[in-house]
Amino acid sequence: MPGDTTYAFYGDSLKTKDYVIIHNDTIWITEAGEQSGRYGFPVNDIAKEEQTDTAGTNGVLAIVVMFAVVLLLVRFFGGVEVPEEEHLVTPKMRRKRATDKASENGHIYDGWLSKYNPYYSSLSPELKERFLLRTIEFAQAKEFRFHAMVEEDYMLILLSGAAIQLTFGLQNYLLEYFPVIHVIRKEYTLHIDQETYYGHVSRNGIYISWTHFMEGYSDYTDAVNVGLHEMAHAISYDVFLGMQDRHDRSFKERLRYFQQEGKPVFRALKKGDSHILDEYAATNFDEFWAVSIEHFFENPVEFRDTEPGVYQAICDLLNQDPTKPEKIIDKKLAGIRT
Repeated sequence: MPGDTTYAFYGDSLKTKDYVIIHNDTIWITEAGEQSGRYGFPVNDIAKEEQTDTAGTNGVLAIVVMFAVVLLLVRFFGGVEVPEEEHLVTPKMRRKRATDKASENGHIYDGWLSKYNPYYSSLSPELKERFLLRTIEFAQAKEFRFHAMVEEDYMLILLSGAAIQLTFGLQNYLLEYFPVIHVIRKEYTLHIDQETYYGHVSRNGIYISWTHFMEGYSDYTDAVNVGLHEMAHAISYDVFLGMQDRHDRSFKERLRYFQQEGKPVFRALKKGDSHILDEYAATNFDEFWAVSIEHFFENPVEFRDTEPGVYQAICDLLNQDPTKPEKIIDKKLAGIRT
């Protein structure tokens, strides 16, 4: 399996540019604030910007002000609805939007998830409804940027479903540290290390190769699933570096407990001991965590029987057990009213 990274912090020379190279075609993926539309472009030449005369700048500002006034007038008198700022959207508003969307297209989304996501297919009707609403809410909360491929609605639902699968037993399920998810058609090479990737997670967002994402769910028995793997990295990133205060109070403690249980197994892997986990899990402990998640969902019985301590630590951490029909262990911890 190609390289993967959890924490990709770039030096000063790359802090405003993240290069992705796909089959000799270079795509420039910039910081979120510099992105233009769905596809990234090289940032503007700063030297040229500084040469812009004052009159030209004032003219642009005047146009911006006029445009803002027009938008306010249209909104006041009733016309085209101005989208609300995402940071002003409350959890109640998000759930309402998701419920409305489910009423409109829920049967379509259910069909996509049932066809491609075995985890979803195994759920009871009640849990499917919960999963579907969370998936829609997750998709609505993210900006998906597609590179070298055409966006289709089912892609957003399936990618969001991978995240919800991991967080299904938790109250925090939006991974709010990551407002952007990049979707690349095939494997890609990062300029920073010239390594080939199927996916990675960095401060700029979650990156996933769509081809390999689909391959991961097409064979749900080989414990190789790029979607689950990258979402596992995103969860640990989110709690340690991002919105840890929005997780339940014991989540970080449970994640550290997993580390305690997993470290002896990880050290044995580093020494070359044979194991149910593949050798990529020995790369570093972040990869051990992500590979363990792949086995937890795709090969749970053998994983549980081989490494009961590590398996139980993940059950406790995610508040779910894939070997159980009801999946969720503690309904109160999951935010389910009983």
